[in-house]
Amino acid sequence: MPPAIAIAHVTKAFAPERGLFDVGFDVQPGEIFGFLGPNGAGKTTLIRVLLAYLRPTAGQASILGLDCWRDAVAIRRRIGYVPAEFKLDEEGSAAALLGDLARYRESGAMDRARVLAERLELPIDGRAGRIKTFSKGMKQKVALIQALMHAPEVLILDEPTEGLDPLMRRHFHETLREVAAAGRTVFFSSHQLDEVDRLCDRAAVIGRGRILAVEPIADLRARQRRVLRLTFRGPFDAAAIALPGAAFERQDAPDRATFRLAGAAAGLPAALTGLPVADFALEAAPLEDAFLEFYR
Repeated sequence: MPPAIAIAHVTKAFAPERGLFDVGFDVQPGEIFGFLGPNGAGKTTLIRVLLAYLRPTAGQASILGLDCWRDAVAIRRRIGYVPAEFKLDEEGSAAALLGDLARYRESGAMDRARVLAERLELPIDGRAGRIKTFSKGMKQKVALIQALMHAPEVLILDEPTEGLDPLMRRHFHETLREVAAAGRTVFFSSHQLDEVDRLCDRAAVIGRGRILAVEPIADLRARQRRVLRLTFRGPFDAAAIALPGAAFERQDAPDRATFRLAGAAAGLPAALTGLPVADFALEAAPLEDAFLEFYR
């Protein structure tokens, strides 16, 4: 069985440090695959190449064994797509829009749209009003439903949960897991490492148009440094503290300091015992910091 998505040596240069440069990786059937990178890294450019909106200057890409450029029409019948910026005909209702799309898709598409709308708590009956009255989150739900309603073999999602509240994100994640369990493939572009961490089997990391890593999520997670923030019971010189696996970064205030933590945190409770610590917080470092580690 061929990869669901195969990308080999794809280059699309707009400027010396802008575009795609020798990008290559495979996505397997039934996989939820994350595509991680900061804004401007090249995520959307690669998706546009996969969808034949852009033609690469070098390299090849295929979806379901079909050439992304030569077989673009056949591919689009078999995929679902949510762009980062989704434009809708806002004068009509969600029911009318989804009904129009269902007529061009396989039997049962509208029934699936209703099930998805119920799961995502999107009203699509006559009382819902025109799409122009919808909130950003409601419009995003319409985008997600239209991508899923025809049970595509491959889902290509570009920042798909922007505008969704945490509960709706959870419902959508459950839907994506069901898609993968049915043997279909999800290609999930995001700059939210925590979301990719919860959902994906593997991920590719892109920065400045170049692939920095293609790894299982567990390996990628191990690379991410964390931030330890300490609040003391009064002014305290934190630069003199020796903490296992942690490096002093800055004194934020006379009674607050930030450390960078690499590796396990098992030794921290014992190390903090005896220090005048009033409170502490251990959190993931910003994703940009992880990319800086790859750049180094």
